[in-house]
Amino acid sequence: MKVLVLIGGGIADRPLPELEGRTALEAAATPAMDRIASEGEAGAWVSVSGKSSPSSDATIHALLGSGKKMARGPLEAAGEGIDLRAGEIACCANFVCLRPGTTNVVMLDAMGGGLSDEEGTSLAAYLREHLPSEPDEEIGLRAMGGCRALLTYRQSGFRMPDETLDAFSPPHEFQGEPINSHLPSDEPAKRFVHIVNDSQMILSQHSGMKEKLETRMFVANSLWLWGGGAAQGPPPLARGMDRRNLAFVSPNPAVAGWGRLCGAETIRPRNSGGAGRKEMLEAARHAAQSSDFILLYGEEAAEASLRGDISGKIGAIEAFDREVVAPLIEDPGGEGPRRILLLVDHVLSPEPVPFAMASWDNGRIGPPRQPGGLFGLWRRFTAPAHARADAFSEKLCENQTAISGKALLRRLLAA
Repeated sequence: MKVLVLIGGGIADRPLPELEGRTALEAAATPAMDRIASEGEAGAWVSVSGKSSPSSDATIHALLGSGKKMARGPLEAAGEGIDLRAGEIACCANFVCLRPGTTNVVMLDAMGGGLSDEEGTSLAAYLREHLPSEPDEEIGLRAMGGCRALLTYRQSGFRMPDETLDAFSPPHEFQGEPINSHLPSDEPAKRFVHIVNDSQMILSQHSGMKEKLETRMFVANSLWLWGGGAAQGPPPLARGMDRRNLAFVSPNPAVAGWGRLCGAETIRPRNSGGAGRKEMLEAARHAAQSSDFILLYGEEAAEASLRGDISGKIGAIEAFDREVVAPLIEDPGGEGPRRILLLVDHVLSPEPVPFAMASWDNGRIGPPRQPGGLFGLWRRFTAPAHARADAFSEKLCENQTAISGKALLRRLLAA
């Protein structure tokens, strides 16, 4: 049976005072998601395994991965089509705004005060030109839209364990806090701390940032590295996934990189907004012609969350429901019955998030069929009960035992 996994990145949230105690998902109109939850089965799951931070790649690893989670930098490099060489390191890089204090430097804004794609491209090019390096060092910096970039580093004989770079925390996780405890102190990582420090002196001379400073107090004034790691092999897949023809559809570079490294058909829409959602829809339907496991990950709600844009997040949730989920449960592409899994994840919290699962056949949706035989009988007695719900929201996580991603995957693939 074909499988379609729809993931709304960053849709889950906590109750917000601005929404009278509701979450953005509860405030949004989501008839298609509600239909999957009400006509199928729904529950709670844990989208972050181990000590991982909430992120798109942590969600994919929690559901499909096995063993140690891969560093995000190499995943994003793969998503950008970069084949890292032996010993080469890739780091996620944000243009951020730091505020000097009397005793500490504070991460004021993890998104650099808001940067356009053009501004991000200009800052990356300026740093590439002016970053000091040794004759045997290769430092690359690729703009990836807005405040985001990817740094690659290679030096003959240089090796560093991934754990060393883990001390660089993702900037959005400690916004408003001092940066001292979020910097690596190991000797091998000092080169990367120096790159961050050098970037501050260089960006202070960028003409565009100087012009911005005339009208505002703080602008992007530093590069921040995180998620670094060396070139790695394909991510180990959970049991049963190695027998599947996989397809990944997402604009998110880490999700696309995950798919590319595990040999899946990988489609990364390049447009944003409505055009990007249409690309994802068409790509998922196209992938269903040749793949039996299609994973689609949308990230607009996550981006709105990181900006603190509540109305933008509600709009992104409604657009994902209306322009991606609804058309796919009417016509997912290909032929024959299939199983649909709807997931969301959280940007900042590792707490459980809702899921909904249903069987689909010619537009009809119903609860997933239980497996037969002794295994099916065993599951009826041991598996946590999942109920139908009137609506798809975080309330599905109340008074329920959240299951792991691996347990959810086993349920999804059960015949």
